[in-house]
Amino acid sequence: MNNLNITQSLPANILIVDDNPQNLQVLAKILQENNYEIEFATNGEAALKWLKDRKFDLILLDINMPGMNGFEVCMKMRSNPDLNNMPVIFLSADTDRESILKGFDLGAQDYVTKPFDSRELLARVRTHLALKDSLGKLENLNRSLEEKVTERTQQLKEANEKLEVSNIKLLNLDRAKTEFLHLVSHEIRTPLNGILGPMELLKDTPNAHEISDLIEILDMSVKRLERFSIDALLITRLKTKQSDIKKDKINLQALIDEVLEDGKEKFLPANIHIKRIGKLSTGLIEGEAELIKKCIDEILDNAVHFSPVNASIEINTYTKGQSVICEISDNGKGFGKDIINKVFELFVTGDDYNDNKIGIGLPIAKMIMEGHGGIIIIGNNPNGGAFVKLVFQNL
Repeated sequence: MNNLNITQSLPANILIVDDNPQNLQVLAKILQENNYEIEFATNGEAALKWLKDRKFDLILLDINMPGMNGFEVCMKMRSNPDLNNMPVIFLSADTDRESILKGFDLGAQDYVTKPFDSRELLARVRTHLALKDSLGKLENLNRSLEEKVTERTQQLKEANEKLEVSNIKLLNLDRAKTEFLHLVSHEIRTPLNGILGPMELLKDTPNAHEISDLIEILDMSVKRLERFSIDALLITRLKTKQSDIKKDKINLQALIDEVLEDGKEKFLPANIHIKRIGKLSTGLIEGEAELIKKCIDEILDNAVHFSPVNASIEINTYTKGQSVICEISDNGKGFGKDIINKVFELFVTGDDYNDNKIGIGLPIAKMIMEGHGGIIIIGNNPNGGAFVKLVFQNL
């Protein structure tokens, strides 16, 4: 900024090119009286020598000179990149239209005819010096902006490179986590399989009734551990690889029938009655059948767990607009105030926590719904009990 102010305070340098000494004297007097620094050249060759050795802010250039005329000088200037933007005002006694147009075609900024009025000449000199100064400021501004853009581009490039490195590290960590969970699950399930077989044999031994309680506890714990290892792998997949979910066409009504058939034993101990309401005429959805079955099964399992003996669970399927909805309601005690806003968080349990529920069923159901572009809604019924709505996109 200080350099710019110093440059602006210096008087402008003007080169006068004319073969007539009297013209040079008149022009010099006018310009010097207005605080301009001047130099002289009496022919085209001398003018080009000046321009080679020194920078000027403006040139007053006579056209009709012996040897190299003003037009030729201007042509050589415009062919030189260092002189291409230097303002040129032609001076000539020629007033014919062709001479004036030729001067502009060669790149002159203005044309003053002789004899000239000193006020007009000064006005044109000031105008073109001001234009040159403005163009210089604009070029400096453009150069500054280009430097800032280049600097910012480099910063963005470096930031992107760092981000790419971080993303690669995250991907490697995610891959390592997935591989670790697979390994842990495998290492858990391998000894579990070695326990489950002998467990069944123990139940059939002659003295099994003597240790039946112990066998039952052991059997329940082993099965729970096996289910947890399976759920852990599923959570990892849903959190990291939702894009690999299949896009098959599924009949929701038939899928619910399969879930109920596969899980009918879970309803027997508490004598739970399943009531079906609604019949879908067109209930096709898109997704992975096993995952949606897992989602519905987790919700039913939760409903059975919190329902009293001899209770009923209602499954209502219907369409609404572009959605296919499966609503599961129970007449248990409903979601408690301390838990209703946190049921989709992993490992969150209510006051009624016991060894059979570890708080991952509903979070898994939510992940499955999100992976299928659907939503899950929960709430309490006005007359008691809870409901869970699964909202799918209708095909």
